[in-house]
Amino acid sequence: MEKEKSNGDKYLFDLAVFLATSARGCIEEPHLYGPFRLIDALSRLIELPKYATCIKEDPFLAKMKRVIDEKKFLVVSDIEAFKIFLGNLVREFAEELKRRSLEKR
Repeated sequence: MEKEKSNGDKYLFDLAVFLATSARGCIEEPHLYGPFRLIDALSRLIELPKYATCIKEDPFLAKMKRVIDEKKFLVVSDIEAFKIFLGNLVREFAEELKRRSLEKR
């Protein structure tokens, strides 16, 4: 059987399915699964330029994806480190947002 080639339409649908099932799963799952699922969805979203050629790859987001993929599983081994990781990630995004805002001026 030939492996199905992924395209933008399939990728978008797969991401939508992931988000819908994650939302449902968060009802009964431990409360830290919600942040894990959101951060995993962010990692997947950053891959969108691979499938939608109208979106260019963002070097900052690519860097954040590597960090996310490296640290997201801390949620199962070190909850405090996971919380620190999320705080640092938000800080990185805030700094980048500020930098991009100042660039536009």
